[in-house]
Amino acid sequence: MMRFVVSLILGLMATQVAAQEVVGRSVVEGRTVDLLDDGTWVYTEAIEGDCSAITPFLQFCGQTAGWSPTTIPNPDVIAAYRYDDRHYGQVISEELGARDGLTAALMRETVISNAAGVIGVRPQDIPVVDVYRSRAGNAGVETVVYTFTIDGLDVVYANGIYTSPNRTMQLVTFAVGQEFTDRHRALHDAFLSHMRISK
Repeated sequence: MMRFVVSLILGLMATQVAAQEVVGRSVVEGRTVDLLDDGTWVYTEAIEGDCSAITPFLQFCGQTAGWSPTTIPNPDVIAAYRYDDRHYGQVISEELGARDGLTAALMRETVISNAAGVIGVRPQDIPVVDVYRSRAGNAGVETVVYTFTIDGLDVVYANGIYTSPNRTMQLVTFAVGQEFTDRHRALHDAFLSHMRISK
């Protein structure tokens, strides 16, 4: 039952996505390429030892650190991970960025508005616990931490927002609970540190 509720939460919190998903790998003229779900391909940058490509622009290198891939709850989420029964991660990527007016501040407002919409409250009713700068592997991100209750279940989201001129990514962890614990913060920062973003 708990995994169903967690999948429901993941599904409800996702936003619209236009990212291409890597569905395979091949070799063209001696160079490795990622095959994308829209039938196109792109040259692949070298993938580190225990890393896996999520998109042509993002690798996740945390599977040996306890993050296990899990069922993707809906098409908006392009990767989902489970650390334990209380801690989960997910990735949302959009091919919209700063050139389109998508800034970290706008994304912060958007994720709070989305959370409010899911549970039927005003955005100002969603408690924002913290906003801090951190790193997602090789890139700077802004993390916004917020809490809410859905169907009687308390959830804390740590939403790492990465923006570039052409792309925005949400590198999210969430935990079942009422507080942003030291453990959740450490797991979120570790989750981010396992990301490799190609700019």
